[in-house]
Amino acid sequence: MKSIHDVRAANDDFSGLARGAQSGDLIWDILASRIRFPAILRNRLERHQLTHHIQQGIQSGQVLLLEAPCGFGKTQAVLAAIDTEATSDVAWLTLEPRDDDPMRLLSLLAISLRQDSSFGRQSVGSGGYSDLVSLILQGYQRDRAAQRDGLPASLVLDDVHLLGHPITRALVEQLIAELPSTLALVLISNEQVSFATHTLSLDGRLKRLGVDELALSVSETDALFENEKNQGLMTSTALEHICHLTEGWLTPLQLYRLELSNVTQMAHSISDSPSVRRFFNDALLSPSEKRDHTALYHMAEPDLISDALYHAMTDDVSTTHSPSAFSASGLPLWPVTGKGHWYKFNPLFRDWLLTKGVAGRSQRALRASEWFESQGDRSEALTYALRAQNAERALEIAASGSEALLAGQDTGALLSWRRQLPLNLLERSPRLRLVYGWVHAIGGQFSQAEKLLEGIPGHDADALAGRLATLRAFILRGKGDVANSISWADRALADDTISDHTRLMSLMVRSSALTATLQFGEARTANRIATRLARESGDAGCEMLAVYDHARIELGKGYLKRAETLLRHGLEVAVNAPYQPPRVGESRLQLCLALVLWHQGRRDEAESWLKRSARQAEQCRDLGLLLNMGLRAMLAKSRGELEQAFSWIGQAERTMQLWQVDEPAYRPALEALKVSCWLHSDQMEHVDVALRNLKRNNRDEWVPELFPMLPGLLDAMAIRLCIARKELAEAQTKLTAFRNGDTIDGVEGGSAPLGHVIYAGILQALIYDRSGKPDKALVTLRIAMQEAAREHYLSPFIELGRELRTLLPKVLASGTESGFYDALRTLFSVEETPEHGHSAELAEPISDRERGVLELIATGLSNQDIADRLHISLHTVKTHARRINAKLNVRSRTQAIVRARELGVL
Repeated sequence: MKSIHDVRAANDDFSGLARGAQSGDLIWDILASRIRFPAILRNRLERHQLTHHIQQGIQSGQVLLLEAPCGFGKTQAVLAAIDTEATSDVAWLTLEPRDDDPMRLLSLLAISLRQDSSFGRQSVGSGGYSDLVSLILQGYQRDRAAQRDGLPASLVLDDVHLLGHPITRALVEQLIAELPSTLALVLISNEQVSFATHTLSLDGRLKRLGVDELALSVSETDALFENEKNQGLMTSTALEHICHLTEGWLTPLQLYRLELSNVTQMAHSISDSPSVRRFFNDALLSPSEKRDHTALYHMAEPDLISDALYHAMTDDVSTTHSPSAFSASGLPLWPVTGKGHWYKFNPLFRDWLLTKGVAGRSQRALRASEWFESQGDRSEALTYALRAQNAERALEIAASGSEALLAGQDTGALLSWRRQLPLNLLERSPRLRLVYGWVHAIGGQFSQAEKLLEGIPGHDADALAGRLATLRAFILRGKGDVANSISWADRALADDTISDHTRLMSLMVRSSALTATLQFGEARTANRIATRLARESGDAGCEMLAVYDHARIELGKGYLKRAETLLRHGLEVAVNAPYQPPRVGESRLQLCLALVLWHQGRRDEAESWLKRSARQAEQCRDLGLLLNMGLRAMLAKSRGELEQAFSWIGQAERTMQLWQVDEPAYRPALEALKVSCWLHSDQMEHVDVALRNLKRNNRDEWVPELFPMLPGLLDAMAIRLCIARKELAEAQTKLTAFRNGDTIDGVEGGSAPLGHVIYAGILQALIYDRSGKPDKALVTLRIAMQEAAREHYLSPFIELGRELRTLLPKVLASGTESGFYDALRTLFSVEETPEHGHSAELAEPISDRERGVLELIATGLSNQDIADRLHISLHTVKTHARRINAKLNVRSRTQAIVRARELGVL
C-alpha cells in the first residue's frame, strides 16, 4: 500500500516542490512542538477597542479573519485578546513555508485538535485529503461531546498566506466549511486569502478585520509616543505629520519610536529612518523578484494608479505585474473607496519607492498624459504633461480653457512644476498665464496672479476679456473687495463668448460676494445657475465647488443642519468620482463640514475632518489651510489648551509665509484668533491694542472670502472688551450698532443671520447681568438659547464660556430636556435639576415655550412685543398665556407672575 506521500493529484503542479519532507519524515513529536504561542512583545501598546473586536470574533462555530500586510501587529493583537483568557483552550499554529504540503498540514491540524491518535503516529495510507479533514473534525466533535480533557476551544492558524498549494488551500477552505459548532477558528494572513469565505459571511459566521481596523488611530499613535513627547523628542505637529505618512502602520511607528529613544544625535525623520527602510526592503521587497521591484517603482509615480494606467505607462502587460495583483499579494497598496479599480500606496512606503529614481520617468508621465486625454480627463492630462516637462503639450492642453482645468485641479502640483518650465514658456502663452493666474490666486498669492495678468498683451487680453474678468473677480473676492468683485463678475457674465466653465466660476464668485453682504436670495439665484452648469458639464470638481458654495450660503444664514446635509452630499460626489487625486473642491467641502461640526459642538468629529482637509489642502496649496489651522486653534482654546492654540496660530503664520501668501489675506484672521485667546485669558490690554490695529488697518467694507464672519466677530470682541472693563453704556451702544448696523444690512425678511442673533442675545444678557438686572439677563439668555437650539448652535456659548460661567448654569439647572441643553450642561459641568422649587405641585408642567413666554411677561412686555421677540404670531402668544394661567390656576398676568415665583417656575 502506498503512503499518502506517494499519491499525486492529477493537477498537482507543486508535487515535490511544496512537499517539506519525504515519506516517513513526519516526526510527530517534533510537529507537536510547533503548537505553541508566539513570544509576546514587551511594552506592547494597549489597544482596548481592537482587543474587544477580536474577542467578539473568537466565538464557537465562527471564523475570525485578520487580513493586512506585514507590520500591522495582527499576531500581537490576537495574543492581547487571548491574554486575559485561558490559554490552554487555544491551539496556536504558526505556519511555515514547508507546511505547504497537504499531508504535513493535515498532521499539524490533527495534533492541534488532539486527533493525532487517529493517524497512529505513522504515515497515513490511502484516502482522499478531504476525507482526512472530515475524519479529524468528526473525531474532535465526538471528543467534545464526551467532554474529553485538553481539547482546544479555539484554533489559530497564523501566516495562512504561506499556503500556496491548491490542495492545502482547499483543505483550509474545507476546514472553514465544516467547522464544528464548538470550535472557534482564527486565520491570520498578510495577503488576501484565496479561498472562498462568502458563505460564512452571508451566514454571519465570519468576522473580517482589515487595515482600517488594525491601523492605529490618532489617539493610539499619540499614546505610543507619549514618552517621546514628554521628553521633547516629538512635537504635536510632527506627530500629526507622522500619522498622515504612516496611516497608522504599527511596525514603522514602533521602529521609529525606538530610534528616537536611542538616538544620540539629531534624529532622522521617519521617511529617512534606517530601520524603517530596512523593514521595507527586507519584509516587503526581498521576497519578490527584481522585476517586481521595478514595476512597484513605476506604480508609485502617479498619485493614484489603476491597472489600465500602469499598462499605458509601461510596456509591461503581465497580469502579475499590476496594481490589483500587488494589492492582493499583501503590499501596502490599497483600493481607493468608491474609485472602482484605482489604488493608492501607503504614503510612507510610496515616498520610499520614489527615492529609487528609476530612469524614464518623464516618458512614463507623457504616456500617462496621453492616456488621461484619451479618457476625456484634460485636467489630469495637463498635470502629467507638466510632470513630463513637455512644454508644447502643456500649452496645447491649457488652450482648452483654464477654468475647466482649475475647477478640479491639483494646483499645488502645478505651482511646484512652474519652476521646471522653460523661462520663455509663460511669455509665449497667454492661456498658460491664465492657468497660473488661477493657481496663484487659489493659493492666496494675489499680487503674483495680478502680475501675470498685467503681462498679457493687449490683443490677447481683448480675446480673453471674459475669462480675465472672471479671474479678476476671483482675486478681488479673495482679497475681500466685495463690491468690485461683484462688478467684475457681472462684466464677465455679460460676455456671451465665455465658456460654461468660465460662466460657472463667475457665478460662484458672485454668489460668494453676495453671501458676504448677506444678500442670500440673490446669492442662491446665482448658485442655482452655477449648480445646473456644473451638473451639465459632468465634471465632479465643478459640482463639488457648486455644493460648497450652496453650503456656504446656508451656513451664512445659520442653517447648520441644512449645510451639513449639503456638504455630506458633496463628499459623496467626491467619493464616487472615477478618478481623483487631491482637489481644491473636496478640501473645501471637508473644511466647511468641520466648521459646521465645530459650531454644533461636535469637536471630535470636527477635528477628524480637519485632519482630512489639511492633507488635501497642503497638497493642493489651497488657502483653505489657513481656516483649517484657525479652527484647530479654536478647538484647542475650547479645551483650555491656550499654549497649543497659540502654537497653531504660529504654525499658520509660518505656513502662509512659506507659501508666499499675500499678508492681507491672512494677517487679520490670525490677529483675530489671538484676540480670542487673549479674551479667554483676561489679557485685556493685548485685546485693546490688537482691536485698534485691526480697525485701523482693515477696510470696513472688505469681507475676506475665507472669513466672512470676521467683521461681525471683531464687533463682538469689541463689545466683550467693554463688558470686561465694565464700560456698560459703551457696550450697549456698540451692541445696538451690531444689531442694527452695517453688519446685517441686506438680510431678506429684515432678520439677521442666526449666528448674529445668538451672539447679540448672549451679549445683551451679559450687559443686563453686569448692570444688576438678573431677571432680564436670564430671560434674554433663555431666548438666545431657544434660538440656538433650533440648529444645535453651540459655538457662541463655547466662545463666550468664561463670561457665561456664572449666568448660564442658572438657566441650565431648570430641567429643560433636549439634546442641545444636555450638550451645554456637559460643556459647563452643570447638573440638571428635574424639578426646581415646588413646580412638582402643578398638575401639568409648564412647557419650554410657555416658560419663555412667561419670562417675557414677567419683564413687562406686551403680547405683541413678545410675539416680535419670539418670531411667533400674536394669536400664539395669547394661546400660550391662556394655557399658563390655566396650569397655574390664576386669572391675570400679575397673579401668574406671583404664582410662578412661589412655585419656582420663575
